[in-house]
Amino acid sequence: MEQSATHGSATVDVNASATDVYALLTNLERLPTLSPENERCEFLGDATTIAVGVRFRGHNRAQDYTWHADCEVTVAEADQAFAYEVPPSFEHATTWRYDIESTGPASCRVTESFHAPMLALPDVYPGKIEGRRDNLERGCQITMENLQSAFAD
Repeated sequence: MEQSATHGSATVDVNASATDVYALLTNLERLPTLSPENERCEFLGDATTIAVGVRFRGHNRAQDYTWHADCEVTVAEADQAFAYEVPPSFEHATTWRYDIESTGPASCRVTESFHAPMLALPDVYPGKIEGRRDNLERGCQITMENLQSAFAD
């Protein structure tokens, strides 16, 4: 993905099958163990599994600032891709995406990426936060390293 003021990504090779990686990334109890900002997630409504249209809430922390954000799953392609937008149905919503490319029976390449149009709007939070785009990309790298470690031998 092209780097810009509103995009970022990180990619790692993981010693696990695409099936196992997808299962971890779509497990709302385990997903927060990978992220430097997300502390916990919970399904909204009656949902209990990830599927397109399902909503969940993420509870986050960055230094002393805490917040929650509602998310809607936009892509749920088993063993290939998982994406959601935050907040749902907002014209400047941030899209978080995980792409999984199988590279062998027990290996894959995983990319976490974001597209955050609000970062280009200096009068709107979080566009007002200096360095936020770089912090988000660093968060992608940390998340991907933690994913890689989760499957380390």
